[in-house]
Amino acid sequence: MSDDGIQKGAILMLALGEDEAAEVMKHLGPREVQKLGAAMSTMKAIQSEELEAVLADFMTETAQNTSLGLDSDEYIRSVLTKALGDDKAASLLNRILGVRDASGIESLKWMDAQSVAELIRNEHPQIIATVLVHLERDHGCEVIGHFTERLRNDVVLRIAT
Repeated sequence: MSDDGIQKGAILMLALGEDEAAEVMKHLGPREVQKLGAAMSTMKAIQSEELEAVLADFMTETAQNTSLGLDSDEYIRSVLTKALGDDKAASLLNRILGVRDASGIESLKWMDAQSVAELIRNEHPQIIATVLVHLERDHGCEVIGHFTERLRNDVVLRIAT
């Protein structure tokens, strides 16, 4: 998404209101949510002309695109997570979707904690620490919980220093 697209998306999210914006964001990936949230937090005042232009662009785009540009994989992730919870949904998603649309650390964000722990368990503690700091805090904590006490202490020390 371009910077202009992010700005327009942020304006649109602010115009929608909390509940509707939250519903839209459920269908976005972590990176898109972060970019939109950052853009929204920097906006102080939006001129009515700017809002009207963004809404007009949105209406034009939606009239031309029947799918509204929704990513079906993100939609599936959201629906399964709501229905099954994070761990079961992640396990099922790995089988359904694989990790074809994600790479590196980004793909770990969609895996359950036990799978991530098994995947990185034999890496050097500094590598493990580096990987964990790129995950969401709660997810990283769950992953650490699957390590032996010795490895857990070593990794936590490296994260802290």
